[in-house]
Amino acid sequence: MQKDNKKTIALSIIIAAIIIAGAVLYVARPKTTVAPTPSQTSLADKGLSIEGLPVLGNADAPATILEFGDFQCSYCAMFFSQTEPTLQKEFIDTGKANLVFKTLAFIGQESIDAGLAAECSADQGKFWPMHDAIYSAEVAELAKNKSNENTGNLNRDFFASEADKLGMNKADFLSCYDSKKYSSKLDSNMSDADKAMNGRVGTPAIFIIKDGQATQVNQTQQGPFDIAEYERIIGK
Repeated sequence: MQKDNKKTIALSIIIAAIIIAGAVLYVARPKTTVAPTPSQTSLADKGLSIEGLPVLGNADAPATILEFGDFQCSYCAMFFSQTEPTLQKEFIDTGKANLVFKTLAFIGQESIDAGLAAECSADQGKFWPMHDAIYSAEVAELAKNKSNENTGNLNRDFFASEADKLGMNKADFLSCYDSKKYSSKLDSNMSDADKAMNGRVGTPAIFIIKDGQATQVNQTQQGPFDIAEYERIIGK
């Protein structure tokens, strides 16, 4: 009887250890999250609505890559320069997926200013060119100063100059920018990010929407930089 008790206690300890280890692994490496189908909970309720967002690629592509990003996020700048070109070549140019972007602004004032500039550019059909111009400037800032946060490079003069280069109506662009027309949209995007990431907002955060479901690209240690994960979810 004593032996049985000892065996039971030992088994209980082993089971408890396994449960604790599992809990630690769950916290250390978040699992891929899949949003319920629209019939259960809509993508909008999960902060993943893509309605009205400027689309890069074929709007009717079978999959959408949704990025939540802050223009001052250094990892977002790395995603732009290192991962996005491969996504463009393998998925967007081939019509397998399109790309949309939800602008976040939580790192500082320059994040807000850049977000407003990008959203105002969308009014003239130039969201993606301005997106690229801002991130290109941030990549250069990182290379020069080893930091790109609130260094003063993302300012009104820069945005006005880029708007001019991109052939926008600069007066209309600056009117939109100066009036902070899209401040509420930035706030709404942040609220969406909070829902989509269950209160643990980090950027870049990538979700692939396909067949009415949304899967976050964070299963491996490489996270959103892992091209194999896009291939697995979207298909080669």
